[in-house]
Amino acid sequence: MIQKLKSYYKKAIRTTLLAQDKLTKNWYHLFSVIELLTDDEYSYNIPNSEWKDGCVRAKQSGLEGYSFYLSIDEIFSVDEAINIFNKPIESFVIEGNKISFINASFVKEPFGDYPLVFASNLYTDKGVASIVPKRKSGLLVWCQIDNERKTDKQFISSTVSKEMLAIQQLTMEWLGFDIIQKREHIGNIYLSAPNPYFREVEMSLSTNPTGVFYKILTRKKNFEPLKFRIIDKHGDAIALDKIFEIKDNAGLITLPHEPHLFEVRIYNQDDDLIAVHEPATFIRSIQFDMSMKQADFHVKVDTEKGNKEFVVEKFSKERPSVVGKTKDFNPEYYFKNADKERQHIELAERKEFIFYSGAKEEPEKTKLKENAKSIIREIINNAKDTCYLCDPYFSSMDIVEFAFQIKNSGVKINILNSKEAVSKEEAKKIATVINEYNSKPFGKIEVRILRGNSILHDRFIVTDKNVWFIGSSFNEFGNRATCIAKIPESSGKLIIKEIEKWYSSDVFSQNITDFANEIENG
Repeated sequence: MIQKLKSYYKKAIRTTLLAQDKLTKNWYHLFSVIELLTDDEYSYNIPNSEWKDGCVRAKQSGLEGYSFYLSIDEIFSVDEAINIFNKPIESFVIEGNKISFINASFVKEPFGDYPLVFASNLYTDKGVASIVPKRKSGLLVWCQIDNERKTDKQFISSTVSKEMLAIQQLTMEWLGFDIIQKREHIGNIYLSAPNPYFREVEMSLSTNPTGVFYKILTRKKNFEPLKFRIIDKHGDAIALDKIFEIKDNAGLITLPHEPHLFEVRIYNQDDDLIAVHEPATFIRSIQFDMSMKQADFHVKVDTEKGNKEFVVEKFSKERPSVVGKTKDFNPEYYFKNADKERQHIELAERKEFIFYSGAKEEPEKTKLKENAKSIIREIINNAKDTCYLCDPYFSSMDIVEFAFQIKNSGVKINILNSKEAVSKEEAKKIATVINEYNSKPFGKIEVRILRGNSILHDRFIVTDKNVWFIGSSFNEFGNRATCIAKIPESSGKLIIKEIEKWYSSDVFSQNITDFANEIENG
């Protein structure tokens, strides 16, 4: 597709993050974006006097092996830019300097000739669109991914280094994003091109007749006919999906009903997707909530460090003010809202969130507690490799009730409790129970006890890469009002990292058998 569109572009600008080996003076590629530009797209300017020969260098204090640079240069032609993108290892040269690559290969995304198509990325802070130049027209983007992640591994470590801070400073100051936080882009090359047909499409609602007004802000060239595919969603269902021929740069598209949540996909006459407008709705009313500050409330409290005064601001009740006309009933969301009301049932069935309301009567308490135990056993029996059970109060009876119930003998069962919460006598009981279990051919249970004031407060279950939070100790779970919730995967990784650190480090914990032996020996 780029071969069909390349005639619309007149120049190519390359932005590259580079590392120079201080000893050999060799240059290495860390990240780059090649942008194709039309005649009327604003060009790059070297930002200020800090830039020399098209480069700016990171602060050098404390850097050992490498210096880091950000380079902006204009490539000789659009054809040459496309060739560099397609064959970077062979043809990446800046100001006569051959740029080397840590990685030996790339994988294209998308794999074929067609690009990723993005809406305007002016306010985007996620994904590929957040690291390429901001363009109101939307973007066509091709990617070359360092699939071996060799560049990432070479320059990014598990602990923050001066080199990482230098890279971070360059990208945050000049590119507007932190590549250390978005490390999936390190080592990659991107070919980015603004929509070649227009700068922007403006759309507004028409109520009589029903439809949408559009206005296409074309580039310098004459208007070229386009196709608008309008998809209107009502809840989870599609109420309209239709293609309209656009032969003028402004007009009205009549629709069978007022659009609710509609998306526009724009195609050229070759039926190539060249732009998208992400799902949006027209605003019919805006509500403002206003409140006035009444006073500062002063209160004095006796603390361990003496008398302390707190000041709390107090405001009047918010008074809503509505501009426009609101709907008393939204049929578009009627069915979806009904499903949302039942979502807690689905979450409970998937073991993602379960609330236990607690009870006062003993029979009901017992029933809830047994149900809660059953749920935990189901969760931990999904482990294929490793299961962590983390609770400061995890006892010998909890080991019997839960750890023993894991049926797969190949699962490593790791338990983390705390000296602060487990008595010396209980620690000896735990050691006895696990030693007896480990003497059998059922796999192995290991318990480590946290030292000193427990760093662990909440309770967690980890099964391989999945994490659950429990609102009470294992031995009380279900007895009183509490819940169990599955943690989102990205947040779960943070929890797993900390648990593994506490578990594996003698600074944080020790084997409970060793602790029990210390007790025995006085």
